[in-house]
Amino acid sequence: MTRGWSEPIVRLFVAADLPPEARAAIEEWQEAELELHDEVRVVHTLHLTLCFLGNAPQARVGDIHEALAAIDIPPLPTAVGGPLFLPEKRRKRVLALRLDDPSENIGRVQKEISDALAAMKVYKPERRPYVPHVTVARFRRPGYEFPLQNVNIEAFGLPHVTLYTSMLERGGAVHTPLASFSAG
Repeated sequence: MTRGWSEPIVRLFVAADLPPEARAAIEEWQEAELELHDEVRVVHTLHLTLCFLGNAPQARVGDIHEALAAIDIPPLPTAVGGPLFLPEKRRKRVLALRLDDPSENIGRVQKEISDALAAMKVYKPERRPYVPHVTVARFRRPGYEFPLQNVNIEAFGLPHVTLYTSMLERGGAVHTPLASFSAG
């Protein structure tokens, strides 16, 4: 794909994958809690985004892979916190589930990935503080918070960090893994 660039580009992001049991529990919660809320569209690709690069030159994918492979990823323990409506101060666009970071490893890994990709000039770090979360729904039009039950899932570890491509399709984004790096 090209868009005004002379070279092919790809849409990329780096995410920590959820283990199957956590994914299944969140999907059950989505079905029970969100099916009656027409103002949101449920997200089915559940992961913890660490860095969203957006459009990057396809020729840099190998360099990005090498930079990620050089990062030592410690165990990433977490637990699902309560629902989180984003952005915090305006009408809401995203419904997420906050992820706890008891070891602070998630924050450290996110910063290390962010710094490495920024040094390569393929990523511009966000100004706002990083908040670990899993997006579970998107508002069809900017809206307002509504009451939800918390998700009750046992604590778990995030098994992999993955470099993904993301293709925007009519039914939503299609994510394809390019490389995975084990945590712990």
